[in-house]
Amino acid sequence: MRSVFLSLCLAVFIPFVLFAQSAKNEIPFSLLPSGHILVKAKVDGLDGNFIFDTGAGLTVFTKTFFDKLKQVTPEDGGYTGFRATGERLDIALFRVKTFEFGSLKKTDEEISYVDANLGGIDGIISLKLVESQPFTIDFDKKVIRFESARTLTEIRKKARTVPVQLEQSRDKSLTIFSYFKINDTLNLQLSLDSGAGKDVFRLNARYLKQLGVDINDTLHVKQFAKKSEIDTNHVSHIYLTTLSSIAAAKEPAVGRKDFPVQFLEGLIYDGIIWINWFGQKITFDLDKKVLLVQR
Repeated sequence: MRSVFLSLCLAVFIPFVLFAQSAKNEIPFSLLPSGHILVKAKVDGLDGNFIFDTGAGLTVFTKTFFDKLKQVTPEDGGYTGFRATGERLDIALFRVKTFEFGSLKKTDEEISYVDANLGGIDGIISLKLVESQPFTIDFDKKVIRFESARTLTEIRKKARTVPVQLEQSRDKSLTIFSYFKINDTLNLQLSLDSGAGKDVFRLNARYLKQLGVDINDTLHVKQFAKKSEIDTNHVSHIYLTTLSSIAAAKEPAVGRKDFPVQFLEGLIYDGIIWINWFGQKITFDLDKKVLLVQR
């Protein structure tokens, strides 16, 4: 069974946000203090506020927003995915008649919902919605910009190229990964997750010893346990510390020194990292399986 990330409980509550006017190929966003990217979209004619989440796998709405939709068609089958901690999620699937995200207009789009309070946010938009459309997350202008063949050519001339690997699950869920060198020691394949939250670098606890981390060193390593908000019987053990370096394996210039890290027991991937630190502009060309990073 393939994996799917659903950022079900975001520790964010929406402040009053004004979205600036932009060109027709641009979607304004607000960068929340938590590091999440807040965008507007229209589903079956209903406006909503959503987190744009490259690690979500599939697009999900809150039940409150879902219940307002009038043209939803249930699918006969469902989908089973897993959170990064290994918790199983059995998900009902539905189709909405129209989904408008800026100038991108899609029909008969597959979605799901969760019965969760996301602090005034109506849901999470995944990469699946835009998988065939190259786009740039521009943190300078605070817009998501749809790119053309011409603009991609110009971007490639000045950007650093980071290869990515796509995890497609049954043509329903899409997440992306890339290899990173950790402490100049391990080459790990990490999930690239814009919805992970600010300064989130999570690694599988199996790599503690290989990276020279002693969990008994209480001066440099803090430990805590966290109960799942979905299954309270599921407890994750987490070790907090700092590592010296992380860099894209094929593009070392996309890197960072002395970064905070959480080691999680039971993580189903090598690791998960947020992406906002890569550069001021990150272009996603999923057909070519690359990110084009401008720092």
